[in-house]
Amino acid sequence: MASSTHDARVVTYNVLSSSLCEPDYFAHCDPNDLHPPNRLAKLLAKLEPEMAKGAVIGLQEVSQKWAGELHVFFAKRGYHMICSLYGKPFNGYMGIALAVPLAKYDVSKVDISRCSDTKKLPREPKPGLLQKVINYPINLYRKVSGERAPQSDWQLAKGRFNTIMYASLQCKKSGAKFGVANYHMPCMFRNPKVMTIHSQLAAMYAQQQSGNLPVILMGDFNLKPGDGGYDLITTGTLASDHEAAPVPPAGEEWSTSLKYPMRSAYKVANGAEPDFTNFAQIKDDPQFIDTLDYIFISPKIEVAEVLQLPHRSEVKGPFPAPDEPSDHILLAATLRV
Repeated sequence: MASSTHDARVVTYNVLSSSLCEPDYFAHCDPNDLHPPNRLAKLLAKLEPEMAKGAVIGLQEVSQKWAGELHVFFAKRGYHMICSLYGKPFNGYMGIALAVPLAKYDVSKVDISRCSDTKKLPREPKPGLLQKVINYPINLYRKVSGERAPQSDWQLAKGRFNTIMYASLQCKKSGAKFGVANYHMPCMFRNPKVMTIHSQLAAMYAQQQSGNLPVILMGDFNLKPGDGGYDLITTGTLASDHEAAPVPPAGEEWSTSLKYPMRSAYKVANGAEPDFTNFAQIKDDPQFIDTLDYIFISPKIEVAEVLQLPHRSEVKGPFPAPDEPSDHILLAATLRV
């Protein structure tokens, strides 16, 4: 009788869109390291060793230009790639992708959803007649000047186009079943409550899609350890008086609780999150180096090992660099499901 446990290798990698690597943007990097064809060749070389292990691969910032080449790359190696692009022209219509080795897994379910549509969000109350009269000159000015009206946290969260994807997989050898979700959170760190809303949406989506199966939620979350959204995912809830806790409009309700807390595979394996997963410097801004990427796991999943990642003292940055084709680094883990 086949064993019901299985060691699944998973990878998450923000590959940096081919449309977001201009030399005047990454002004502190060598233009040769920013050239999209050079970068693509390097990132495919980084994926090869993980594919040799039969890894399930989640990618973020997949541009429309690179999506076709990635389809061919994966297909030639027996992988099926699920792709969802949702971006805008300036970022190459970038989106996310999930690649599964078909010789190793049966795919029994796939879902792709706009994350902000996966749960009904509270609505702002419509202004009454008196408020409309008060707002009239302000709205008239905005119409003439083209100035946009300020949006609430809920409106901002609802307006994000980011899609999230899920797949149910069954190991052909062991029969073990598990779910994998991949997400790229909005980059709205200046609006921590919006980030908390999307953290709850993403984690709850993974938990609901997987049902009773163990599940892995991985991607670029644009959250640092200790941010409200990170705490929500890893503890299962967030106190209502937390500075990053969203406040529903009058008469509306919102729960930030999850079905269960999720653990970070790297923290389980090493006792702490990686020193960094993103190392970038945009134009004349200060260097940014911190952890933003995670492999979150449900309670019954064990961590067999994780790919060793560098410490900031061991690298020359910012990225992209000769050995790093993205401003993020690749994360990988072997998980017992």
